[in-house]
Amino acid sequence: MARPHARPILIVDDEPVILEMLRDMLVEEGFSVVTANDGQAALALLQQTDVALVLMDFMMPRLNGLQLADQLRRDQRTADLPLLLMSAVPPPDADGHFLAVILKPFGLDLIVRLVRQFYPA
Repeated sequence: MARPHARPILIVDDEPVILEMLRDMLVEEGFSVVTANDGQAALALLQQTDVALVLMDFMMPRLNGLQLADQLRRDQRTADLPLLLMSAVPPPDADGHFLAVILKPFGLDLIVRLVRQFYPA
């Protein structure tokens, strides 16, 4: 059950199965969750929704995870937003933008642990 008045976590991934699996797992852990299927959709959603943390894939169409992170860091409203990146092959210049780079395939317990660690109190 979601925490009352908790700011949601934004999950961004172009793979519907991964998006659904992560959403279901985090909701089961008590988090509120919103989703986007690519970086452009995430930016549009962030214009309307105040999220607490972003869990994003790297390889996505239209706007990949690193490009999305660049745009979020340049916007004063999202510059300090905790960002976690999921990727089979992490980009070499990801360190400056992300609190953690999660290598695929990953265990769901790792995602839960990192979300709990970086979710703002």
